[in-house]
Formats: sequence, C-alpha cells, structure tokens
Amino acid sequence: MVLALLNDEQQMLREMMSSLAGSVSAGNPRDIGEIDRAKGWGALAGAGMLGLRVRDGSGAPTGSGVDAMIVAEALGGALAPLPYVGSAVLATELLALAGAPPDLLQRAADGTERHTVLLIPDLSGIATVAGLGTAIAFDCWGAGHALALSDGGPAPRLVRVPLGDAADRGPAADLTREIARFTAAPAAADAEEIGRPLEPADLSRWRALALTVIAADAVGAMRAALDGVVAYSKERVAYGTLIGSFQAIQHMCADALVHCEAASACVSYAAWAADEADPDEALLAAHTAKAYTAIASLDVAETVMQVYGGIGHTWEHVAHLYARRVLLDREVLGDAAHSLLSVADLRLGQRPRPEEG
Repeated sequence: MVLALLNDEQQMLREMMSSLAGSVSAGNPRDIGEIDRAKGWGALAGAGMLGLRVRDGSGAPTGSGVDAMIVAEALGGALAPLPYVGSAVLATELLALAGAPPDLLQRAADGTERHTVLLIPDLSGIATVAGLGTAIAFDCWGAGHALALSDGGPAPRLVRVPLGDAADRGPAADLTREIARFTAAPAAADAEEIGRPLEPADLSRWRALALTVIAADAVGAMRAALDGVVAYSKERVAYGTLIGSFQAIQHMCADALVHCEAASACVSYAAWAADEADPDEALLAAHTAKAYTAIASLDVAETVMQVYGGIGHTWEHVAHLYARRVLLDREVLGDAAHSLLSVADLRLGQRPRPEEG
C-alpha cells in the first residue's frame, strides 16, 4: 500500500487547520450552541478550504484529496459544527464534476452559497428526483439548496432543489451536524438541472472522495477522543493509584491506538488515490478505508467510554459527542457491510450501479 506522505505545504496545512479547528471546537454539548458558526465558516472560506475541490483552468481541483482529508480530520477531531464534509466536499465535488457554472462554484468557494447532498433514507446513496419525498439532507447547516440525481440510470443529470421552508431541519444523532427532511416533495418546477450528465466514472470519483473524507472525519474524532481519555487516565486516581498504571487500561488504549493508526493509513492511501488512481482503484481504496474505519471507530468509541467510566456516560461530558460523530460517519454512504460488499464486487470485476458506486 502506498501511503500519502505529506509535503511541506500539507504539513503547514495540518498545523493551520489544527489552530482553526480549535477555534470552533466543542468541548461539551453546551458549547455547540455557543460556537459562532458563521465566523468559523468565514474563516474556512478565507483560508481557501471551501474551494479545494473547485477546478482550475486545466480542469484539476485546486486542492488534492489529501488536502481535503487533512481538513476533514482536523474538523472531526474538534467536533466542529460546520458542514465542511457535506457542503464543501460532497456537494461542491458533485457540482464540479457536473460542470456547474463558474459563478455558482465561486459562490460555493467564497462560502456565500451552500449546497448539501440529498441521500436515500438509509443514507447509503444519493437520492433521485423520484425519491425526494423521503430524502435526507446530510450536514446541511445553512444550505439553501440540495442536490440529487435525475434518475438511477448510467448517466444521470445533477438536479438542484431549494430546501427553504419545505425542509424540517434539526440535529442528527450527531449533535454537531444538522440534517433535514422534506415535509413535502419540492414542486417539479423548482427542480433545476445543472451541467452535463454524470458518467459512471464521474460518480465513482465522487463516491471515492466522499467515502474518504467521511472516514477522515471519523479518524479525527477517534484520535481526539483517545487523546482525551489517555490524558484523563494520567490524572484519575482510583484505589489510591492512577488508573493509567493499570495494565488493563493500558492494553485497551494501546489497542485503540492501533485502530487509529490503521484507519489513518487506509484513509491516507484512499485520499491519494482519489485523484491519482483510476476510478475503480480509487473506489476500492475508499471502500476499504470506509469499511475499516466504520469497524474501528466503534471499538475506539467503546474503549473511550469504558476508560472514562461513569463520567463518560453523563450528558455534560464530551465522550458521547465523539461517539455520536463516529456513529453517524459509520452510516453515511453505507456502513461497513455495505463497503465490504462493494470491495468484493470490485475485486471480482463487477461494477456497481452508478448511484451505489
């Protein structure tokens, strides 16, 4: 496996994002409502993070999949309540691949117009126009429009519909991200086709990047949760002894660290492959990363809860925010079983349907 080794610019990006993410981090549930999301979104836009997947004059994205991975991991670790994954990556990448008008993409990069992606009820794929009545808008804070596909055929068109008052918005199981459901299907006259038809390779590219950044978000949350509980174990005294000296605690945390490092390695390769490998290889790497991260993140979340003990099960503590974040990441665009089946199909040379790519 080829790992994405960060160059000097990417190292600087990681350091910068660590600082930026810290300014919008949630240390407990009360913080979520107090964070200035508009200011945080503006900071991401000012740093150029919202336009990473907008294409330049040569047709290449201005930022790589590795860059997007770095940003997603930092924001996931901070439990930042900003729709970077849903808007700046999933939605903007779809718009760019469909050849959306440059002015629309520029507004997305400036942070002045936000889109989200509509998913089918089990969150495993993009919704079509026929299924808008049951579609779910993922990570949709501040989004004015949502994106769906015209149909489930081999070359669907990208369709934009307004969210507006027709969507019932609210927090997801993950309190740091917002979802919306349509209370009534949008009128056909409100649906706007954008750009050119999306070929199977386009949808494979999109899904490969989408799976990768979702997994990167989970890796960030896993790492931060583990770092926090390790620090806690160095301070918490039980029976007159620091709990971090107990061998059982040490083994649990060591196993969790192995999961974090392995997940990071899988995501790192998938992030590189998203732009550099052919679509099928990129998709295989992304499904592999998503499957492993979905499994590992649950184990890490359980370990964190166990090491914290009773305090970790209280509403005021941060532990359940990490658990909620990774549990939602596990389901978006398919859980571990979904990705493992896709890996098997790709290994056997079978192409999934485009919307399931």
